[in-house]
Amino acid sequence: MSDALSDLDPSAYAPYRNPRDYILSWTDTIWVNQTPGLIREHYGDKVKVHTAYAETYDLELVIQNSLQKMAAFPNGGGGMGEDVVWEPRGRNGFISSHRVLKTGTHLGPFIYGPPTGRDYISRTVAHCLVKDGLIVEEWLARDEYAVLSGLGIDPWMVARRLAKASPVTGKAMARAADETEAFGGRIADPARVGVSGPRPDRHLADCELIKDYFEQVWNRRLFHRARDYVSERIFCQTVRMKRVQGRWPYENEIIDLLARFPDCTVEIRDIAIHDNDEIGRRAAVIWLLRGTYSGAPFYGPTNGAPVRILGASHFEIEHGRLAREYRVFDEIAVMTQIVAHGGRGETDA
Repeated sequence: MSDALSDLDPSAYAPYRNPRDYILSWTDTIWVNQTPGLIREHYGDKVKVHTAYAETYDLELVIQNSLQKMAAFPNGGGGMGEDVVWEPRGRNGFISSHRVLKTGTHLGPFIYGPPTGRDYISRTVAHCLVKDGLIVEEWLARDEYAVLSGLGIDPWMVARRLAKASPVTGKAMARAADETEAFGGRIADPARVGVSGPRPDRHLADCELIKDYFEQVWNRRLFHRARDYVSERIFCQTVRMKRVQGRWPYENEIIDLLARFPDCTVEIRDIAIHDNDEIGRRAAVIWLLRGTYSGAPFYGPTNGAPVRILGASHFEIEHGRLAREYRVFDEIAVMTQIVAHGGRGETDA
């Protein structure tokens, strides 16, 4: 039994073999067998779900949304689990950061419009806090731009529609991201305590590596320092299913992102690290970017819109370096905030 598993009471993940089996098995049961009602057996009644737009506390809403997606994408929707990075949170709880590669064919009406008959592929990270066998809180990052692109739907049309909704507006989201209730207040040291609670006293060197990487490279803009933290052969798959490989292209991918919001800061909200003899050491990181759309006009003319991005990164760690990253965030939410602040909602990007 691994050290991490020995930290947990088996009731935390029963009747499954371990937290990884817990997440993968019931996810397949719900989506492959099309039984969204079973969500009631795996989510707490007052589950708190953080998305790129808002925060919900309604279990039945989770079931309703799942039902609609099953109707729209009857041959998919749930996706295939790529990895589960899990870590204990006390004797009866754990973090499960579930990375999913989603595919499907748009065969039924959906929130984005009538069926297109087209396929999509995208990636999602569901970072879940499980207590006594039930998910009680979830941080969700989805690449919705990739979904819309695959379906041939204009992402700006969707962003304009969402900007008119409430509370899905740039100002509302900016307030939510700064309120204590929405994201759990400021995090002093995510290596010790994150939004999911206290971490085990384990893998602290890896946590420091990740903290320093975000601080030096992302926040201080010392992009040349990436060599201190990442492998020369680093691989990264980010939004729109874009892939870069090698340190120099990787550094430029970060530059391209931050240049859109040149005054931004990035705060780590949560870290989970899991070591496995077969898969290796992986880290799941939830981060929050705060800035204004005042730099590179990637999303059309800049307008100073306050932007908050809830993102997730899964890292694979080899020989004390970050060797692979899967980065997920919702660009449609970014575009919605820009439109809500008076942006024109058009771009050639």
